[in-house]
Amino acid sequence: MMSRAKTVQSLAVITLIFLMIAGSIGLSSGMTKEELEYRPLTLSEVTKLFAQKGLKLEAVAREGFEDTVLLGIEPEIFRIRGSEDLVWIYPFSSHREREQLAGHYWRFNDEMMAVFLPHSQLFQTLAAKNMFIVYCPLLDIESLKTMGPDYASYVQRSKAIRELVLRDLNGGKTLVFRGEGQYWMVEVVLDCFGQFYKDDQGVLGYESWSEGSSAAKYKGNPSQVESFNYSLEGNYGSISGTWHTLGPDGFARLGGGSGLVRKAEDSCSFSIQWNGRRETFNLEVDPFGMIRLPY
Repeated sequence: MMSRAKTVQSLAVITLIFLMIAGSIGLSSGMTKEELEYRPLTLSEVTKLFAQKGLKLEAVAREGFEDTVLLGIEPEIFRIRGSEDLVWIYPFSSHREREQLAGHYWRFNDEMMAVFLPHSQLFQTLAAKNMFIVYCPLLDIESLKTMGPDYASYVQRSKAIRELVLRDLNGGKTLVFRGEGQYWMVEVVLDCFGQFYKDDQGVLGYESWSEGSSAAKYKGNPSQVESFNYSLEGNYGSISGTWHTLGPDGFARLGGGSGLVRKAEDSCSFSIQWNGRRETFNLEVDPFGMIRLPY
């Protein structure tokens, strides 16, 4: 009986979190919760949202893009006003159809690589309900090497598009887990979403995604740390590293991925060894999401 009660309680918490996310997105977009949960996105809704975020999309003729059909779907091709960057939007009829192509952000196959690489060496794929979105920045190699103004603009656009798809189209959010010991501070930043949907046959489904990044800072003189070994343990996996080094500012980027934590209720612990010393502490979610480590 106790185990059943805990299961019911956990399901209630998950449902509450989902309803809070859906409700907050509905307020900002003007859609009802039911529409957000079950109705496929339209192309006009997506392009309108891009424009609201300062990324006006201008239609591009299909000449030269005849080889971009995926699973029988032709993309609508746009150029971001004020740049040469392209955005391809594949409007599938349902979540289920789109999942046949790419269930999550990081999944590629040989067919997709062959289609996108000739158009952009830095292409990025994103998924939002029934929409598959490809960002194709047309950044030349010299701009990439020098990291000049064109590179800075590309980074800004890439981040804006990723956040737009994560938060506005998928109802996602960013969680920050943080911990601190006597000598070290650690931060894990998790982008995630979870949403219910109905496909074109009326079958209820659920889609979720998460991706994390992490960093550590030594609170003393960084020159005193020649190298360190660490491990981060989460509810769904762990990451670790050996012989890591610090930057002059005392920061070090650690591993990332999707296997540590997935939601605010999860826990994470950090263990580190350096200079013959060892420190271990837990990380807790920051309810305000204020990222303090300037890495």
